[in-house]
Amino acid sequence: MSEFVWKSDYEIGHAMVDKQHQYLFDLANSIVEAKSKGEITKNVMLLYKYVREHFRDEERLMKDIEYPDYQTHKQIHNQLLDKLNEISEKVAQGSLVDDEIKHFMQEWLLKHILIKDGALGKYLNE
Repeated sequence: MSEFVWKSDYEIGHAMVDKQHQYLFDLANSIVEAKSKGEITKNVMLLYKYVREHFRDEERLMKDIEYPDYQTHKQIHNQLLDKLNEISEKVAQGSLVDDEIKHFMQEWLLKHILIKDGALGKYLNE
């Protein structure tokens, strides 16, 4: 059974962003279900690449709609990328604790999307 399950509660009402968020859930599941260091490494790299694209797209959207919380949201994205870099380094060094990725994904996927991106969704739909 998947650790991260997409729910309609996570939708912000923007087709591109919602589709990207759903794919992030798939990537998160691929990481926590990985059985070998090679699989974890591959999936973390895929996640990192995709996250950068997603953040770029989401930030462009925020700029286009003149989202008032853009700077704060962008700063949070940068912090998430920093943490993902740290996790990537630990994966490469073989010093990552299994629950660390799971905890990061829970914090980010479940809380960031629900709360921060949810606020963006409310602004979009006003």
